[in-house]
Amino acid sequence: MKISEAVRKAMEQHKLIYRNNIRRESGWHNTFIKPTNSYDACIVVSYSDGKEINSCRNWNPTGDDLVADDWELWDKFSDKVSNI
Repeated sequence: MKISEAVRKAMEQHKLIYRNNIRRESGWHNTFIKPTNSYDACIVVSYSDGKEINSCRNWNPTGDDLVADDWELWDKFSDKVSNI
């Protein structure tokens, strides 16, 4: 889905977003984005083997990120992805 739709759904459902083409299953180290309306802007959150290992504020998307249509939702509590 487009980033605008993914962000809207993620904020409504309290989920994170990620680009499907950059998610890696090997070793389960992935980076997700938590959209917010705070001064922290969007927060980058990295997970390794299901545990949050790092986060930082003020994510800066690339042009490709902004026009991509492969954004999906991730629920950190269920470790499941959803593209609905």
